[in-house]
Amino acid sequence: MFEDVTERLRAANQGKIPFEEQAAALADLRSTILENKKMEQDLLLMYTYMAAITTSTVTRPEIFQYTAERFEYIPSRYIAKVQRLVAKWGQNYSSALRAIAERCRNATLQSMLNRYANSIDSGVPDDDFINTELSSIRSIYRNSFEQGIELLKKWGDAYIAMLLSGALVAIIMMISVAIYAPDGIEATLNTSYFIILAISIFGLTIMYRAVPDDPRTHGLSEICSREQGLIRRLERLILPITAAIGLMLILVGANAGIIFLLVGLLLMPLGVIGYIDDANVVNRDNDFATFIRGLGSIMGGKGITTGDALQEVDRKSLFHLEPFINSVSSKLNLGLDEAGSWKKFIGETGSYLIYKYMNIFRDAVALGGSPDAIGKIVSSSMLEQVLLRRKRDMMVKGFVVLLVPMHGAMISIFVFLFEILLAMSRAVTEVMTRFTETSAALSGGSASIGSSMGASLNIFANFPEDTMRTYVVTILLMLTVANVLAGKIVMGGDRYLYYFFTSLLCVVTGVVYIIAPIVVGALFIIPTFTGV
Repeated sequence: MFEDVTERLRAANQGKIPFEEQAAALADLRSTILENKKMEQDLLLMYTYMAAITTSTVTRPEIFQYTAERFEYIPSRYIAKVQRLVAKWGQNYSSALRAIAERCRNATLQSMLNRYANSIDSGVPDDDFINTELSSIRSIYRNSFEQGIELLKKWGDAYIAMLLSGALVAIIMMISVAIYAPDGIEATLNTSYFIILAISIFGLTIMYRAVPDDPRTHGLSEICSREQGLIRRLERLILPITAAIGLMLILVGANAGIIFLLVGLLLMPLGVIGYIDDANVVNRDNDFATFIRGLGSIMGGKGITTGDALQEVDRKSLFHLEPFINSVSSKLNLGLDEAGSWKKFIGETGSYLIYKYMNIFRDAVALGGSPDAIGKIVSSSMLEQVLLRRKRDMMVKGFVVLLVPMHGAMISIFVFLFEILLAMSRAVTEVMTRFTETSAALSGGSASIGSSMGASLNIFANFPEDTMRTYVVTILLMLTVANVLAGKIVMGGDRYLYYFFTSLLCVVTGVVYIIAPIVVGALFIIPTFTGV
């Protein structure tokens, strides 16, 4: 059906689909951004793999062939193109590397391909070049990561300042409406929406571009950590219930604060479990660098198998990995399939880095490489990423500690001021009504005084309560969504952390919205005339 529609559209537009070129350009831009964002880390992983397999007696064609098969690394796709030019078109490796480099859009990868071609022309052994490049890419990755942290720190502060400025603009517009009560305020309110939206999109985009790429969970569907499995089961139940309850409350016109609060409380179990899983994955990654170095040293030093080496690993110093090491060791001692046992080990840890580096270690050992040398190579690359992650986490904690109170302060000012203006408007309207009634009962001179007094009080009358309440709720929703995205972008981690920030900020928003009219009603009692 859709193919027929596509063909008719092409026939009616001279063989083109409307906006096809624009959509292709946007898709190409998105692909380039994502590729450039992941390139340094994938280059580190790819060179770690290449350095690990060169510890065995592999030839140059085998290095390229094995690397080309690792399609999970973005640079490996370009190595696959090089291998295709050599195998199918008869080019030599240096000319094929240069040909692919010319078509590469990433400067770092382009430089690497050209350097590899030059080393081949110069007769440099592959293992020497790869080890040198591995050291270089570690430095490049470290520099890129640290620059990203510095940029993220600056843009995080700028985002908070800009969003606070946007909230102040929205507050000023609300006060203006309360004072003057103009007709046709929709354009004014739409301007406020646009300012908040523009600031949010700009700030979030800049932070996303600046944040270093640091995936934490492997995302395997068939097996995962206990916390990830629990979240996957719970979200099938909690998300539909949350959506249904939220929609029902909106349709019956329930208090917006109650809706925010219920959404936050319902998502809180997912958020808490997701936060725990994120912390566990980070701790397991910290232990893995030590574990893989020790495992390789024992295997290489004693010339024993992986199962026997696991018995001699010091597990007490690997607190967070000890249960998983015990599990895989027991499986191997029982004679179960080694590949399946390690796959379960990788899956149950839930870690992206363990998934990548454990597979590198096992593949290189299977090719006949030195376990001792491979363990050192893998451990060094893993340790580099773990230490950089610690630097990022220090900055993240400061940002999150600032983000949550800032969100609470912004919405508190906004909501409390709205309730104060609303109370003042109601009081002024009541006073004006009493003056009008009193003026009608007075004689000429006194009546004119009442009329002039009523006119002077008109500046806080006719406050459009329903329209402005919708305006307040919309602004609160926009601020909450923007801060949820900001927290997740800065903190990184799996998508489960969206639940964590959503539950936290929605609860804050809901509590403030609920208690604001109670506090204002108790503290801001505006006196009224009971008689004249």
